[in-house]
Amino acid sequence: MSELHLSLDGEEGAEKSASADMLYMSRRALRNISASVLNMTHLKSLYLEGNEISSLPERFFSSLSSLVWLDVRNNRLTGLPASIGQHRCLKTLLLEGNPISALPPELGHVITLKALSLRKCPLTFPPQDVVGRGLPAILHYLRASQLGEEFPVVEKLRLSELDQSEEDEPEIRRFQELRRRMIQMERAELGSAGDGGTRTPGFRSCRAGSHHET
Repeated sequence: MSELHLSLDGEEGAEKSASADMLYMSRRALRNISASVLNMTHLKSLYLEGNEISSLPERFFSSLSSLVWLDVRNNRLTGLPASIGQHRCLKTLLLEGNPISALPPELGHVITLKALSLRKCPLTFPPQDVVGRGLPAILHYLRASQLGEEFPVVEKLRLSELDQSEEDEPEIRRFQELRRRMIQMERAELGSAGDGGTRTPGFRSCRAGSHHET
């Protein structure tokens, strides 16, 4: 996944961007989120893909209140802290490849969320038929579950069909670019298998594969 990460992040081995509002800590064999990270309250983008993190601190989302983009793909997360429901900036949440079986109902109150990646997460809550209907259906289901309401039939909406403000366009473009590159590499892997194991030049193995788009 390193080629995808570098092409999106633009810095190999760097932890901070020049603007100091991004932190890159992917594939560092991290097991925990340090207190120093939680003290970086100005962070807008945090990349933690490919580590061994099993849980996020309860104060993670309250401490990083400016966070817009969170990439925790391919870790060992089994859940998210309920405090995520109080967040009012998060737009993109990449959970792909984590053993999460249930999303917290509080996630339904993150009204800023525009993109959510859940591929290869063994979710049972919400059920898969709800997950397959897209992000609006997921958020509605989570909110309804807190109120004990029944979940109505909702037509599936794809990310590209949602109304987006001009302010959201950069985040959506980043999310769509991530999806495009994942699909491209997954197709390259499938092509390699069909050619008897010969790798397509310019691509490496990608554990994440293509994402679940909601």
